[in-house]
Parts: sequence; C-alpha cells; structure tokens
Amino acid sequence: MRQKLEEGIKGAREVELVKSFDDSQKALEYAKENTVEFAVIDTEMPVMDGFSLGRRLKEICPGIVLIYTTENRELVADAIKMKADYCILKPFDISDIEDAVERAKLLIRRQKKKLTAQMFGRFDVFLNDQVVHFKNAKSKELLALCLDRCGGCVSMEEVIDKLWPERAYDERVKRLYRKAVMNLQETLKEKGITEFFQTKRGSCNIRREEVECDYYTYLVEPDKYEKMFQGEYLFDYSWGEETLAYLMNAY
Repeated sequence: MRQKLEEGIKGAREVELVKSFDDSQKALEYAKENTVEFAVIDTEMPVMDGFSLGRRLKEICPGIVLIYTTENRELVADAIKMKADYCILKPFDISDIEDAVERAKLLIRRQKKKLTAQMFGRFDVFLNDQVVHFKNAKSKELLALCLDRCGGCVSMEEVIDKLWPERAYDERVKRLYRKAVMNLQETLKEKGITEFFQTKRGSCNIRREEVECDYYTYLVEPDKYEKMFQGEYLFDYSWGEETLAYLMNAY
C-alpha cells in the first residue's frame, strides 16, 4: 500500500514526495528539520498509531494537511473527530490517491497566508495586514536584501558585505550571518510561513511568487510611477541606494 501511495503521489503535478517512512518516530524527526505541507498516514502502525503521529505533526507543522488511510471503516469516524482533512479506505487505487492529493493542494492554497512587503520608503513586512516584528534588526535587514534581489540567491559573502561592511570576513562575522538566518527562520515559522525563505549552503533566497511587494509591482507596471514611487527606497539601509539609483535612472 505504501509503495502504491508513493507511485500515485510521484505522478501528481505540483507535488514533491520528499520522504516515505515505515517508522513514525523517524517521520517526526524529519518534520522537525524540514518543511512538510501534507502527510498521508496509515491509522495503524507500530510504536505509534497514526492518530498520535498526526497530533504530533500538527504541533510541529501547525498548517499541515493530514490524510489518513485505513481499512477499518469504523476508524473513519475517529479520523473526522481528529480533524482529518481527508480519509482513504484501503484497498485504494491510483484515482483515490490522485483525488486525495488534489484535495490537499486545494486546502494548502486556501491556508496560504497573505504576505506583503513595503520597500518604497521604510521597509516593513505584513502578514494578513498585520506588521511582522523581527527578533533583531539584522534578521529584518537580511530579508530586505533577499527581497531586493527579487528571488535570486544571495551569497553569505554578499550578505556580510552589506549587513556588516565594517567587519573583517572571519569566523565571528560568519556566526553573525548564521544567527541572522536562524532568527529570520524562527520569526517566519512562528507566523506559519515555512516555504518563503529558503537557505542553501552558503546562500539564501526568497520565493518571489509568495509575496506581494510594491517594488515588484512597480517593475511590471512602471506607469504607476507617481502613485507608488516617490524617490525613496529602503532608506534605512545604505546598500539600497544601488537599486534606488537604478529606479531613478530607468524611470
């Protein structure tokens, strides 16, 4: 059944099967370190039953979509009580899996929170129209730099050059970079934003398609010049003058 699930999910569009487990504890360990948007869980497993695993996953990933599989029809009612998003009866076929995946995708889209960034003037970020408060100034500035790069990767070297221009490039300043990354990740995770800010070894970036931003709108619709852009751009950060000069010259 697990192999059939894997085959069905691998064939689904816009879905990545990140991992499959036959051990609930390993599944929990993975969820603690990685982003998981939805999980398909058997109700009956060794060590920890599916409902217990689902409860723990909800604690780790509050917005996760949970789909249970069972061959016991009586457990369907229990799944509903446990606030399951969907339930598949075994034995199932590929069409059942495809239907479950489509439901999960729809639910995830509905749960997506509206993230907006204001870059003209003073930099601020809003979630559902409420301002986002950051753990420290450097984590906020790091996000501003990633947004300024329009989704492109920003290397650790560039981040350090912009955020700590007076510091020597040594292990101590690298720790400051890692701390800013960690604080930014924690702030976003607390708000339920998990996919927007991404890190790789020695670099980071944002997913441009997941944020509404006055700067991005302006790049596409420069005719809104007078309404949107008044000659101010990230004025709290001196490195923002590079983009400001581009905007002034281009438009």
